Amino acid sequence: MKSCAAGRPGLSEKAGLFRRQAVLVIVMLLLLAPILMLPAFAATTPPRMRPYAGIGVLVLAIGSGTEDEQPEPFRLYQEPAIARIGDLKVSGVPPYEWIFGVNSQTVPLIVTARKGNWLRVNYDDAGREAWLSQGRRGAFQPWDLFLKRQSAHLLPGLQKKFYGLFQQPGTGTLATLTPKQFFRVLRLDNDWAMVVLDQSTLGWLRWRDEDGRLLLGLERTVSNQK
Repeated sequence: MKSCAAGRPGLSEKAGLFRRQAVLVIVMLLLLAPILMLPAFAATTPPRMRPYAGIGVLVLAIGSGTEDEQPEPFRLYQEPAIARIGDLKVSGVPPYEWIFGVNSQTVPLIVTARKGNWLRVNYDDAGREAWLSQGRRGAFQPWDLFLKRQSAHLLPGLQKKFYGLFQQPGTGTLATLTPKQFFRVLRLDNDWAMVVLDQSTLGWLRWRDEDGRLLLGLERTVSNQK
């Protein structure tokens, strides 16, 4: 009997074996977790950073001329007509087509300040600013004029509160909209826009948030109509 008992693992040995197996399973799960979660992360599109609204939009005409008659480039300056930085590179302009749409003949730039005919704009994806003169090929409009009568929609990925349509700014909820619902902008009042939905429902919604970032996208491409 003693020899049989000596050949069998004791309780302490069994417990030690169980602990080692449990640790091994945990380690394997930790190693496999990133691989198992990879498809979920790959399917998730990170939200785009919404730009600050500034004071309005400058739409520049970039239509090509003949080879002998190329349009003069837009010059960038640190201050109006002082300390030239370089020329505006259309390829480096912030890609806001998901807000303004796409138009091969025009480029929209968000304007943050104005001094006479000089406008301060965000000219690249890094958010750097410079001054330029709009000239004859540019059309600046403050937001109240630019958005008036535009067909627009709320951008995806916003906080739930921004999808509300109200009887008056912030009061009397009429509906909760989705990014796929379009409406026509009638006028702006500070951070709020009066809109008409489905040609019958009139209400108010936020067109920019508390930080001054845009909440709207346009249905059609922008033009340079003055």
